[in-house]
Amino acid sequence: MALSQDILLDDAAFSTAASEMAALKTRTETLKTKLEEMYKELATALDTPAGKQVEITAGKVLIKPIEDLLLVIQHISDTLTEIIGTGHYKDVFIKFEQLNQSVTFN
Repeated sequence: MALSQDILLDDAAFSTAASEMAALKTRTETLKTKLEEMYKELATALDTPAGKQVEITAGKVLIKPIEDLLLVIQHISDTLTEIIGTGHYKDVFIKFEQLNQSVTFN
């Protein structure tokens, strides 16, 4: 009994995903900038120790996760860009097929 599964790699889908990731990164960067400005304005309006605490807390609670998200988006975008048109995963599937053909189940 042989294992069999066709897996198709679609460079057009990778290109679409890369384009959408780039757009997501731009939107996320815009959101981060707006939130930073909003909290800076709030801290300035509350020119007190409490206002400074709001600004510090915003960085830890809201801005840091967005920065982390941007790193993930960038990594995914870089990976997509690297594999588009290169057949990057093609060798993996060729080796899988060779292994699959050489395995015999009793």
